[in-house]
Amino acid sequence: MGNLTNFTEGMRAYRNGDYPAAVDILNTMTGREDLPGKLARYYCAMAHREMGIEYLEAGEFSASAGHLRKAVALIGNKAELAEYLLILYARTTQYDRYTDVAEVLSELKHDDVSARVRLAQAQWHTGRRPLAIMTLKSALREFGDKSELHLNLGLFYASREEFDTAAKHLRKAVECDCTSVAAHRHLGLIESARGKFYLATKSFQRACDLAPRNLLLTYQLCLAADAAKKTNHPMTLAMPEFNPERTDQDISDAQVKPIRQLAEYVSSEPDFIETFLALPPSDTDEELFGLVLSILQTALEYHADYADLHYYAGVASWRLGKSEQAREYAAEAVRINPRYTKALIHLSEIDAHQGEIDEAIANLQRAVLAGADFPDIHARLGDLMKQRGMNVPAKKHYTRALELKPRYPRATDGMDSLAA
Repeated sequence: MGNLTNFTEGMRAYRNGDYPAAVDILNTMTGREDLPGKLARYYCAMAHREMGIEYLEAGEFSASAGHLRKAVALIGNKAELAEYLLILYARTTQYDRYTDVAEVLSELKHDDVSARVRLAQAQWHTGRRPLAIMTLKSALREFGDKSELHLNLGLFYASREEFDTAAKHLRKAVECDCTSVAAHRHLGLIESARGKFYLATKSFQRACDLAPRNLLLTYQLCLAADAAKKTNHPMTLAMPEFNPERTDQDISDAQVKPIRQLAEYVSSEPDFIETFLALPPSDTDEELFGLVLSILQTALEYHADYADLHYYAGVASWRLGKSEQAREYAAEAVRINPRYTKALIHLSEIDAHQGEIDEAIANLQRAVLAGADFPDIHARLGDLMKQRGMNVPAKKHYTRALELKPRYPRATDGMDSLAA
């Protein structure tokens, strides 16, 4: 791993929220291509991002853009950093620059519906409104019916006061995603504009059911119901119950988005999480690996069938001293992929630690059959078999270890102990 002093100090500064210091320290390692260098680049970028967001929230847009550009230069858009630039340009009405970034994102994420929507929004704000509509219609042909595409088309047509066409697209948005609060709400507004208060009430009612804490929606529901009543369409409303106690469902997308983004990042970039898991033990393990495990658990909510995510979660749990949880994750990784050698080896380590020697031997044997024909694995099998009094097969594994790695001390010592 090389000298980790700078990385440790930089991470300490990052965790303490001293982002300028973190950048100064970690920046000394960003040119390296080894594992500490990869981590240093990522967290140096994250520190720049944090400072960029702080300046953005403070209204210091020039300073914000500078830090965000440095973050993008370090790791590209792997942490959705370009999206923060879009926010910056939108807030300062720099729509030409917004369009430039949106066009790049649309090219980079050609299969991403949201990237196409952002491009259309940028085109709309820069006055190229027919082109914006064409962009979304082209996306519909390419991606098929998507709620986000119909929702934005509906809003574009509504702003042109083409309410019938807007209503058609918003109804389609609701059909594609019946849980979209925004689609139900905007459909309610459009139906109100069309004088269809009965339909508007139904849309606002559904939106309120999905977001019972939204008082504006409740107010709009009441207005629509009152208008429907005056047009001889009285309706019975199911008013939402207001619960002041905070629940997980009340957490906004803005609050959970960063952890979801990082979860998606580790799902697609296994080298990053392996780098973290390869760090030597330290007094920061609980904090660091608690964070890693939280990210992995979030990733597993979206990718429960990824064997490697289960394996990584097992390793992180093991570093946190959660042996039972570690075994459950490792066992699930093996269930998904029975030939996953790293997971089999880790499962064997856990079994041995818990005194289940026969299970530990069986899992290592499965790992060897799956391709883990390595000297350290054979030496470990020899050790476990010797512990169980299985001297003959233990000798065979020590011998195999020495064939693969002559004068391997661990195997030599094992053979000597059998002869004693």
